[in-house]
Amino acid sequence: MGLFDAGARSDVAATVHDRVVTAANAITAVRLLGLPLFVWLTLGVGAYGMAFLVLVVVGSTDWVDGYVARRFDQVTKIGKALDPLIDRAMLATAALTLLVVGFIPVWVVVAVVARDALLLVAALVMFRGNPNIPVSRLGKFATANLLIGVPGFLLGRMDWSGADLFLGLAYGFAVVGIVAYYVAGWRYWRAARVAIRMRQAALAAGGSP
Repeated sequence: MGLFDAGARSDVAATVHDRVVTAANAITAVRLLGLPLFVWLTLGVGAYGMAFLVLVVVGSTDWVDGYVARRFDQVTKIGKALDPLIDRAMLATAALTLLVVGFIPVWVVVAVVARDALLLVAALVMFRGNPNIPVSRLGKFATANLLIGVPGFLLGRMDWSGADLFLGLAYGFAVVGIVAYYVAGWRYWRAARVAIRMRQAALAAGGSP
């Protein structure tokens, strides 16, 4: 069992439920609420240390809600839809906020935001919405690196003795994450094209898409 599948049980068949109120979804909601708090701490009061801790909580609970959902049979349709969207929202929010205060290079922000914007436009044009293609392990790996790298620029720009070390680590994780991010995006695009061809073939045969 891999890190990204932690909590999965062999004694219970994997089921995606229609429920909304679950412990896993509650954790997901808390993650979402942490984003405006991070923006306020960074731009409003300049409490960079607390802002970083908020990002750590929001980022780490990405793994926690997935573990809880798999371990306690709480995988839901809404949870599967929201979880990757919150990851995208967190990365975009953190990157743009740190750009405003001058803590992160413009190219990192453009690379992160542009990839998600391109995939969003592609999904809307090709599928008129979410194509429901599962997130790949490479995509999860890329997101994990970016969830470390982007907040790392905050530590790397703060006035403390470890700033230079963390700035170097931030660049390293960000570069690895961005490269993996675009490779995963290309694979996602290819999978979307295959899904379209399968849908068209099913329609041509008189079946359901």
